[in-house]
Amino acid sequence: MKRLRSGHDNNKISTPNTVTPPSLFGPPPVLVGEDGAAYDELSGRIYAAVKPSDVIDEMFIDDVVFLEWDVLRWRRVKSSIIRELRREALDYFLRDHLSYPPYRENFEQDLAEILQENLEDDRPADAIRKLARDCANNSREAVNEVNNILNRIDMRMDQILDDAKRKKAEELVRDYGRGKSSAVELIDKLLAEAAVSIDDLMADYDTLRDKLDLIERVDRLISIAEARRNDSLHEIERRRAALGEKLRRRVQEIEDAEFHEAALDAIEAPPIKESDKL
Repeated sequence: MKRLRSGHDNNKISTPNTVTPPSLFGPPPVLVGEDGAAYDELSGRIYAAVKPSDVIDEMFIDDVVFLEWDVLRWRRVKSSIIRELRREALDYFLRDHLSYPPYRENFEQDLAEILQENLEDDRPADAIRKLARDCANNSREAVNEVNNILNRIDMRMDQILDDAKRKKAEELVRDYGRGKSSAVELIDKLLAEAAVSIDDLMADYDTLRDKLDLIERVDRLISIAEARRNDSLHEIERRRAALGEKLRRRVQEIEDAEFHEAALDAIEAPPIKESDKL
């Protein structure tokens, strides 16, 4: 019988050359958002490798699959923590080192929205966007007009610029993680100019020190899961070794008994008479 899974085919395991594991040990430990098909593949591959001979073997194998899934889960957690720390460190770096041109367009868009919401005259949308564009391009007349408008609504140009830089930094970090060429090229250039690497940024990042204890705890959980998995594998090996030794002894006993009976038959057999030989 196949382990039941929600959200994918329950009739077969997609990996070739695998066997179907039993379902009598309950549902798999697959959490919402985890890949049930990957658990199926892991289970099928381990069953195919071990080739259980009875239900006791299957119990041990089920433990191994469960514990290996735990190991993989905690490794993913650790990778996610480190990936998030790298993202945060890079984000803070960009907020300090990103020059104006990359986020000029973000500033222009944000400024146009603010002006549209706060201008009291009936200026058309195209004129408002032009004012924002001229201000973003550092036209003195436009900058003075925008500053007057912002003063009336208790806002400052620096606030809008900082928000635009923050948004652009987040966008670049996201695109960098996806491997987008423009983001990779720009960030690599900024890192080179600052003579630092992302690892250097993480080493200087205060939040990393706060997260080191968490990473260490996850490492301990990984080690515990690995040790329990290894114990289950050793149990399978010991059981099979014991079964093999028991089988060898049984075969030897059978062979010894047959040899003993053959010897007794030879001893107890009556001698052949001369007349019988004729």
